[in-house]
Amino acid sequence: MRNLSLETSPEILRQAALLLERENRRLVAENLRLKRKVERLQGKAPAELALELESLEAQLALTRGKLFGKSSEKLSPARNGDFPEREPQRGHGPASQPALALLEQEHELAAEERTCVLCGGALDEWPGQFEESEEIDVIERRFVLVRHKRKKYRCRCGGCVKTASAPRKLLAGSRYSPAFAVSVAVAKYADHLPLERQVRIMEREGLIVSSQTLWDQIEALSEILAPLHARIGARVLSSAVVFADETRWEHLGNRREARKRWWVWGVAGEDAALYRILGSR
Repeated sequence: MRNLSLETSPEILRQAALLLERENRRLVAENLRLKRKVERLQGKAPAELALELESLEAQLALTRGKLFGKSSEKLSPARNGDFPEREPQRGHGPASQPALALLEQEHELAAEERTCVLCGGALDEWPGQFEESEEIDVIERRFVLVRHKRKKYRCRCGGCVKTASAPRKLLAGSRYSPAFAVSVAVAKYADHLPLERQVRIMEREGLIVSSQTLWDQIEALSEILAPLHARIGARVLSSAVVFADETRWEHLGNRREARKRWWVWGVAGEDAALYRILGSR
C-alpha cells in the first residue's frame, strides 16, 4: 500500500482524493441511516432530524470544496451557517496575455507510474484528455555571428562574373544588421538604457562591443529616419491646439562651450510630440 504522505504524483493524489470523497459519502450515508433509527427509537421530531441532516450535508460540501476547489453547487446563507466562504483575494488574478505567442507542450506520465492505484493494472493513454495550465516563460535573445556566403556566377565565355547581393547595411562595411541598430535605439530611448549599460549587458550575453560602436549605429539610424522627424513636426503644427515648452539645456564640452546656452524645445499636438535642441530661444 502506498504512503500518501510521501506521494508527489498529482494523478495518484487526485485518485486518492476521489476515493476519500467516495468513502466519506458512504460513511455519511451510514451515519444518517443510524441516526434515523436512533431518532425513531427516541421519538424525536422529524424537524430536528432535518436540521442535523442539513448540517452533515454542509460539512460534506465543505470537505468537497477543500479537495476540489470551487463547485457549481453553492450553499444558501441559511445552509452555509457555520461554514462561511472565504472572500476571494483581489488584485492577484492572472492577467490576459493576448499579445503573447502560444506554445503547447505535452507532458507524459512516467512509465513506472502508469499503473492503476486500485487494481494495479496498466494505464492506457486517454486520447484527447488533458489537464491544462498556463505558464509564462522567457526565451532569451542571442547574439549570433552570421557569415554571409554570396554565391558567384560565371559565363562559359569567360567574360562575365556576377555575385549575389549582400544584405543592406546602415553603414557601408558595417558588421551590424539594421535589426541590431533598432534594438539599441529602442533600449536607449524607449527603455532608458544608457549605451554603457547596454555594453555590459551585451558582454554578459557574449558580444564584445564598445559604446562608440552603438552610438554609430544610432546615428546612422537617425539619418534614415530624418524625413519621419520632419513629418512628425508637420503633423504637430497642423493640430488645432499646439502646446510648447522650452527648457535650458547644458552643453557638454570645454568651458567656453559650456557657457553657451542651449535650449530644448518640446511641442505637442493631439496625438504626437516633437523635441528639438536649438542654440537659442
